[in-house]
Amino acid sequence: MVDIKDSVAVITGGGGGIGRSLAFTLANACPIEDRPMTRIVIADMRMEPAEEVVHGLLDLGVQAKAVCCDISNEAEVRSLARQTEAAFGQVNLLFNVAGVNLIGKLHETSAKDIEWLFSVNVFGMCHMVRFFMPLLKRAAATGTAHIVNVSSGFGLAVPSMGPVQPSAYAGTKHALVGLSDAMRKELQPDGIGVSVVCPGVVNTNAWNSMSFRQERFGGPQEGDVASKERIEKWGQNPDETAQLILSGISRGDFFILPLSGAGQKSMRTEIEARYTELRGVFDHDP
Repeated sequence: MVDIKDSVAVITGGGGGIGRSLAFTLANACPIEDRPMTRIVIADMRMEPAEEVVHGLLDLGVQAKAVCCDISNEAEVRSLARQTEAAFGQVNLLFNVAGVNLIGKLHETSAKDIEWLFSVNVFGMCHMVRFFMPLLKRAAATGTAHIVNVSSGFGLAVPSMGPVQPSAYAGTKHALVGLSDAMRKELQPDGIGVSVVCPGVVNTNAWNSMSFRQERFGGPQEGDVASKERIEKWGQNPDETAQLILSGISRGDFFILPLSGAGQKSMRTEIEARYTELRGVFDHDP
């Protein structure tokens, strides 16, 4: 069981989407009189939305701080860790939510775009874990220390998605599942827990993540409007997603699949198809 109350939490990508919803859900999980003991750092590449979230959190009575951070940049992650330590001393909950999305067949995706996807989605999480480990170990000595890595349903199985061809993106999300699974075994002796979150489609602005792509990866570009329409039509509410994530963390789940009934049915079908195929390999003669 993981105690999510009276905690210091760091949320990357906290200026919008699932990260924003997690921040407010975490704040509202505490009784009003206890909220000053909840401390939340909102890290985002875009300072304006991060500060808007912080103002909302302060209005709820929690302590909050906004930090501009590109998690693909080691120096900025190091600075984020130092600022968090200076403000709150330790970290109980590390939410690695920030991520980017790109739809395209692998052979039609540029090297820069593939580098961008892996630099943010995979290496960014690795930077966060490395630089925040001292603060997590400090928290584990007296209480809760837990890492939450947000992957995707694409990290468990790759469904047939028609016009959606997310090869490189799916690769980054598979990497997060594998890294998280290894980390939970590595960190168990230190008293640090790990969860990996594999949501389905969530109604966020992930479709437009290229609009704030860093210059070194090709610079900003408007996202695919067709992706926006699909997400708005099929996407789950991020507040519902955040509530299911926190429920899974509270139970100490490793795999967290924050899905509604229809989403659960769809993902179960895809996962069972993958593992049926794997099991079938053992039925063949060597």
